[in-house]
Order: sequence, then structure tokens, then C-alpha cells
Amino acid sequence: MFYTQLFSQDELESELKKLKIKEVNFTFEGTSSFDVDELSSLISTPKNEYFNPENFASDILRIEKFYFDNGFIDAFVDTTTDINIDDKTIIATFIIKENSPYLINKINYFGLEDIPPDLIDLFLNKETRFIYQNERYSKKMVSMELSRITTLLQNNGYANAYSDQPEIVKIESNNPFYKNKLNVNFYITPGKRYLFGRTRIQISNNKYNLNLSDILKDLEYNENDIYSKEKLIESEIRLNKISILENPRIQIDYIDSTNNKIYLKVTGNITNKYEVQPEFLGYDINNLFYAGIGLSFKDKFLWGTGRTLTSRAVALLHSDQTNILEFLLELYQPYIFSNNKINGFWKISGTVYSDEDFRISQIKNTFTINYELPKYTYLNYLVFDWKIGNDRFYIKRSIPTDSTGILIGNSTINSFSSVFGISLIHDNTNNFAFPTKGYYQSYLLEESGLLSNIVKRLFATTTFSYIKISSLNKLFIDLSRERGNSVLAFKLLTGAIFEYGDNVSKITIGGTEYEISYNFIPFEAKFIAGGSISVRGWPARKLGTFEGSEFGGNFLLEGTVEHRSKPFIDRKSIFKDLGFVLFMDYGNLWKTPSKFSPYQINIATGLGIRYYTIIGPIRFDIAFKFYDYSPDSGTNKWLYQNSFNVIMTKKLTLQFGIGNTF
Repeated sequence: MFYTQLFSQDELESELKKLKIKEVNFTFEGTSSFDVDELSSLISTPKNEYFNPENFASDILRIEKFYFDNGFIDAFVDTTTDINIDDKTIIATFIIKENSPYLINKINYFGLEDIPPDLIDLFLNKETRFIYQNERYSKKMVSMELSRITTLLQNNGYANAYSDQPEIVKIESNNPFYKNKLNVNFYITPGKRYLFGRTRIQISNNKYNLNLSDILKDLEYNENDIYSKEKLIESEIRLNKISILENPRIQIDYIDSTNNKIYLKVTGNITNKYEVQPEFLGYDINNLFYAGIGLSFKDKFLWGTGRTLTSRAVALLHSDQTNILEFLLELYQPYIFSNNKINGFWKISGTVYSDEDFRISQIKNTFTINYELPKYTYLNYLVFDWKIGNDRFYIKRSIPTDSTGILIGNSTINSFSSVFGISLIHDNTNNFAFPTKGYYQSYLLEESGLLSNIVKRLFATTTFSYIKISSLNKLFIDLSRERGNSVLAFKLLTGAIFEYGDNVSKITIGGTEYEISYNFIPFEAKFIAGGSISVRGWPARKLGTFEGSEFGGNFLLEGTVEHRSKPFIDRKSIFKDLGFVLFMDYGNLWKTPSKFSPYQINIATGLGIRYYTIIGPIRFDIAFKFYDYSPDSGTNKWLYQNSFNVIMTKKLTLQFGIGNTF
């Protein structure tokens, strides 16, 4: 039904604003290049309860601009409205005629006549450009190309380079070849080419009279290098990692226009050199969640250099029987061999781990070297570590082992271990707390036995001989067109342990020492499955294909497909950091690699809620055993084959944790 009364313009608008919006539709005359959901997100009419003529008119312009910016220069938007007087509702319809898109005929770069030929080649490099001839015009891609040009110049000496807004020239010609074609012109002003001058330190409150010259080793550039804005930013990021400095910045000191040099200065404040800090902690350790407290003391500028010394005491609790006490002394060396790409840690720790089966007292000495590789290489990091440890295992009750059948309760094993490890890492993910795109890949190779077997012969102690390899792959795909609120995430983790040598060991039972042969690799070296960061349908350490799998196995395969969403990311409220996940986990644990069978891979499905904080997401998941190749008595393998009561009592697991699942 339609209005039959006549109104003035103001009266008509007033009456229209009393109508509730029943539907907002899109119809297309000819082609349809964009999703209706995408077009709806552009306009305000569907987001309101009542119709607003001004917003409706503005929405027409928004849609036309969207099409223009995406190459449909001649797109036309019309509208119709269907008003129902009886229920005071309105149906609004946008009628879109896209017409043919415009293609780029030529890309012209003006103002580059005096820059070196090697830079000209970078400008024309097809692998780095964002726009190309004969592709559809896109304002977004042109803007990205403009940014690329400016960044390229500023990272190659032209500190003051800038570019005017690109000129888009529509070609008018009777030649059919030029129909729906346009040219894109960039007008660039490079300016002078500069080198880095000296960098000096200007700290306003050096209350400890520290000699800070060593911090200049963290700079990504040297004097007389070609100026680069990127290196300047990276240098400032590195300076922010130095504990003693507060808000360090690199600023221009002065510009030498005669010699074309830019002199810089490091500014900032000195924070407290010593720090005592209580801590409230939450960790996932061996797929178990621990909460606890800690106290740390830190010297942020040890021995007049950028070294940091930390001493720490931590108490963690999983249950009344499962807990950890740890004392740690850690020395961080920010650069080794005067190379800011190489840093290292030296840790000395004493740990007591206790659960219902073991009490493990451990003294460990760990050396770690991190080597940051150049960005143009596929591998980003190399990590070398050497762990020397003395472990005393007290076995509370008899448990199964791989060869002897059991380890006798109330017995003690005293062991020495020396473990060499190397990790190769590729990481181009874009965010630690909520990665939305990128790929992470790491390989670990670990060996125990070469040095420890020598010590074993000299001191007649117990040791372990094995080679461990593992691979972790993570992939993140942004489904939300760069908004980051809808992400598809994948994980695949595989690992194998190969034991070798004669593991003849000494075990003390009731004060008497016996020599036995068994293959008992330390729990921390074994693979375990099940838990909040594993296959979530099973509790921590409760997934495996063999008896005693809670004590670890030698072959692991597990993976996850997870959809992560943050639906309220654009809102300014506490809900902004609220997120949800849907997931499918798969995998299992085997005693040895030779026992692997693809038919024994279990599957879990579920959903979860996340709240993202500065320490990482706090997460809660509900998981179901979708496929259990070896189900409990009274249950079936597939979830849907079980009754509702069985599903809720035997097929459901609740998981809690802090930090991402991967």
C-alpha cells in the first residue's frame, strides 16, 4: 500500500522517519561483482530501526563511491521504496547497474629521472608492485602502490621523499582499444639522498651514571650507511627491549645539507636498575594448566652493560598432588661477538616436580644462543641450546615402562643428562596475541647421549641416549578482508624419538643399589597428548594408544583446524576483546614410530570463548570426542552413535587455559 496524501518536503521526511525498516534489498541490472553482505556493511540504512531519508540518500553515494573506487567508474545506483501504511514499515531497495569496469592502460612515474638505475629497477619490479597494466583499477591498490613508492625511496636514502595524490586520467577516444581504459600517474619528489651520520646518546636522568655506549650496538645501521627509515624504526624497536631504558626514541639531531648526512640522537629515561616484582602466574606445562605465584629480583644493567640478571622463585599448582617449585638464576646477554643479531641466555635452575607417580628433583644448567637471520632468507631464527642436568627420580608407585614391564615403587633413580638441541624457525605471522595471517614453521633436532655417555663411564651414573625430531606448522588465513575479526587457523605437529645405546642404569630400592636395563627417557623429553593445547576432547595426558601413555610416548601426530572470530572488534566497550572459536582437533600418541597407524587417529570437535588481554587470551573450551578409535566400555566410536546421556557424561571435556592454543 502507498501513501495517497500530499505532504510538503519537510512533512514527508518527518512521516518517513516514523516508518520501521522491514527489509533492505539489493538488485542488480546485469553483472554482480560484490557480495550483498559486503555492500550492506558499507551503508547505514540496514543498521537503523527507523528509516532516515538523509541516510538513505547518503547510502546511494557510498555505494557509488565503493564501485568507483573498485574500477566501476560508470556504475549507477537507483532506489525504490515500498511503504506499508497499515504496519508503518518500509522496504528499501538499491538497484545497481555496474556497467563495465575500467582497466589500467599505463602507469607513469614522474620525478624519478635522477635516482640510480638500481632503484628504477626496484620500482618496476613486478614482484613488489601492487598495480599492473590491463588489470581492473582499484583505489586501494593504487594507494598501496603510492605507499610502496614513498617507502622505497625513504629506505634508500631519500629521507624527505614524498608523492602527490595519484592522478587518474580517464581516456576519451573513438578507438575501441581505449574504451574503459585509464592512466595512473604518480608525481614523485625524491629530494636529496642522505647518509646516516653519527648517533649520540642524550639521556636526561642518568641517575646511576651508566656508560650507555654499548646500547649503540643495537642499532640496525652504521655511520655512513645509506639512510633508511625502516632501519631507523627497527633500531628503535631494539632499543625498547633494553630493560634499563624507558621510552627510548631515535630523533634527528641535525641535518648536514653540505655532506648530505643526517645526525641522530637517542633520547629517553633511565628506569630503576633494580626491580623486585611479585607475580601471579598461569601456564600450560605438559598439557596441564598450572596457576601459582612467584617473586623475582632483576638487575637490568649488570656490570655496566646491557646484560640483565634475573633471580626468581616460583610455586605452581595443578592439583593437591601435582605441583612445581622452581628457583632460577638467569643471565641475558643482548649481543654476542658484538653482533646484535646474536643473543643468549645462561640459566641455572633447581626444580622439584611432584605428581601422583613421581617426585623429580632437578638441577639444570642451560646455555641458549639465538641467531636472528636476515629477512630475505626463508629461515628467520636459529636457536642452539645445551642443557646439562642432574635428575633424581623418586618413583612413588610401580608404573609400566617400555621393556622391563614396571618401575618398582619407592625406588630412586639418579641420572645425568647432556642434551644438545637446534631449532630452525620461519615466522611471518603478523601478530602474537591474535595472528590473522602468515605462516609459522619450526624444526627441532635434539640429541642426548654423546657427552653424557662419557660422564656415565667416568662416574658410573645413569644417563639416557636418544635422538628427538619434531616439526610444528601453523597457518593463518584472514577471511575478513584485512579487518582481522575472522580467521581460519591450522596446526600440524609431528614428532618422533629414537632411542639408542645400552641404557643400563642404577636404581636404589630400600637403600640397596641394583643395576637394570630399561628405556626410560625423562618425562620432559617425551611427547604427551590430550589437554587444552592438544586434542581437546581428552583431558591432559589422557590420550594415547598404549598403557602408560600418560607418562609419554615416542611418536606424536596431532593437528587442529580452528575458526577464530572477534565479532565486536569495532565496538568501544569491554566486548571489543571478546572472541569465539569453532575447532576440530585430531591426533594420537604412539609408543614408538613403528606402531603408528592412521586408523588410530582420534578426532575432537567443539567450541570455545576467548577474552583477549595484555597477557594473552583467557580461554574456555567445550570439546567432544567425535571419533574415538578405542572407546570406553559402554560407548561407541562415533559421537552420533551414543545417547545424549553418554555424550554428556563420557564424551564431553571442559578445557581452560591462558594464551593461544597455538
